[in-house]
Amino acid sequence: MKRILAGVILFGLTLLAGLTLLAQEVDLRCPIYPSQQRLEDQLRLKRQLELRRFTELQKERKSPRAAIDRPASANFIDDYVFGQAISDGVPIAARTSDAQFARRLYIDITGHIPTADQVLAFLNDTNPNKRNILIDTLLGSTAYVDRWTQWYGDQFKVGTNYYNVISTTSRNLFYNYVRDFVERDRPYNEFVAQMISATGDNYRNGPVNYMVRGYQQGDPIQDTWDATTNYVTQNFLGVQTLCVSCHDGRRHLEPINLYLQSKRRADFWQMGAFLSRTNYAQTAIDPYGSSNHIILTDAGAGGYSSTIPSNNLGQRPLRTGGPYQPSYMFTGIKPSSTDWRGELARLVTTDRQFARAAVNYIWAKMFTVGIVDPPDQWDLARLDPKNPPSPDTGFALQPSNPALLEALASEFISSGYSVKHMIQLMAQSNAYQLSSTPPDGWNVIFESYFTKHIPRRLTAEEVFDAVNMATGTETPMFVTGFDRPLMYATQLPDTTEPRSDGNITTFLSQFGRGDWLNSPRNSTSTVLQVLFIMNDGQLVNRTLGSGLGSRSTRVASLLATNKSEDEMVQTLYLWTLGRLPTASEQAAMAKNRGSRASREIWLADLQWALLNKLDFIFNY
Repeated sequence: MKRILAGVILFGLTLLAGLTLLAQEVDLRCPIYPSQQRLEDQLRLKRQLELRRFTELQKERKSPRAAIDRPASANFIDDYVFGQAISDGVPIAARTSDAQFARRLYIDITGHIPTADQVLAFLNDTNPNKRNILIDTLLGSTAYVDRWTQWYGDQFKVGTNYYNVISTTSRNLFYNYVRDFVERDRPYNEFVAQMISATGDNYRNGPVNYMVRGYQQGDPIQDTWDATTNYVTQNFLGVQTLCVSCHDGRRHLEPINLYLQSKRRADFWQMGAFLSRTNYAQTAIDPYGSSNHIILTDAGAGGYSSTIPSNNLGQRPLRTGGPYQPSYMFTGIKPSSTDWRGELARLVTTDRQFARAAVNYIWAKMFTVGIVDPPDQWDLARLDPKNPPSPDTGFALQPSNPALLEALASEFISSGYSVKHMIQLMAQSNAYQLSSTPPDGWNVIFESYFTKHIPRRLTAEEVFDAVNMATGTETPMFVTGFDRPLMYATQLPDTTEPRSDGNITTFLSQFGRGDWLNSPRNSTSTVLQVLFIMNDGQLVNRTLGSGLGSRSTRVASLLATNKSEDEMVQTLYLWTLGRLPTASEQAAMAKNRGSRASREIWLADLQWALLNKLDFIFNY
């Protein structure tokens, strides 16, 4: 086993080195564009071209293509997914098992693995509608609110590690504001419009902190307008516009984004002008300036000036011209009132791209990859199948299923911008409930068809909570401003918490939680994570039978029961992997037991081994 692991580690390091060299070779010239993203975009473009060639090849085939059984449709999502697959001759996976579905759904909706009792109850339920019942039950749970509050907090990145202008008080206000949106399923367009247009003291008004997140302390105010403009377009339209804040698109962005390559810096400044009447007034909370209030107000006059202090040039090349008046970058629409920030909120949330981007973010969360992927890097010149990009550009249509994308956007709008409705609709689809086992004839280029479930590694918080739940060692975490200890990492309000427990923050950092500022979230797997989960003392102690301090472990609690050894094995499998062991696994455990004198060591070894299985760390 150790030799196999060593080989896997060596292969992983070799692959990582190769990808790094490839990333260095694929330099798309824009220095602000992350090198890793350049690599991913090149590989994604290659896949899109392969998909296009495959489709063309299928259409040119003279012999009949192999018959593919079409699954039943639970809703319109299946009509589009399965219809496209059948048309292009792409194989479709079988329906996933009940155990796999339950674990997948619990993790995606609540961020938690199911308990052993929850798994058994679902497996033993004979109601033919039990999957839809479980979906509705989980969407009504507190754990759903916890998980999706954290997910949207991830999108908006409001944390106390941002200069000295977002305190724990203001962070908690914003967290509770987002939580209220998720819990009450407030219309997403109203929620977003309120964040973009919010005024007042960020120490008293939660949504103000979204705008404060764009404040560039110590730099000229134009840098704040520019950074916030990009946050708005990226968060709510899925379009990263930061490149054109520094240079025109032409001769820079042709290899990256056909739409933005035609945009000039002046277009971006006109978009930023919607924010140019916003004043950021700082007031120190204490004599030392360790934390500041930010009070947002809007003036009745002003515009985007290119004049900046000569002793503080900021982070971008010199601006020219102006002052610039507001013009919506994507349509050229001008504001119809003097409330420019309110006008920006209106234009963003009534733009159809707002609905497209919102549903695509949710789709990527539920299906691992987006219909447009990455979900925050849309190219608006590559959306319309009736007007595809010229073959000379080397680009294909960006959405893998344009008709599905438009149908989802329309449904989101007609639902009153209900996020919960869209999650429910996606979870109820048979496309979401497909097995992750590749069907016969599968090729990696078929991933964009969504005809099998794409596994994903659990997020840092999901891994931590899963370890605690599987081993029965939930740990209370104390967060300033919260009136009770938190038991799960999916309840934490930002990436600085829990500050009082370095073991937990180390664990979460090891699994790519990031810090929302300098280190983005990363849910890829690494060799260090493998070694960490195998060897970390705090983690290994949770698998032992002697208990962990004053708390009992799962193994310790099992040893205190009258269960047979077969039942103990089944219980550990249910808690850790969300399923019963197969007959061959049960036999292997019994065989391994024969060479162990101590039942405690045997069960501890089994718990440790299950935590190190791919089945545990990935959501299938």
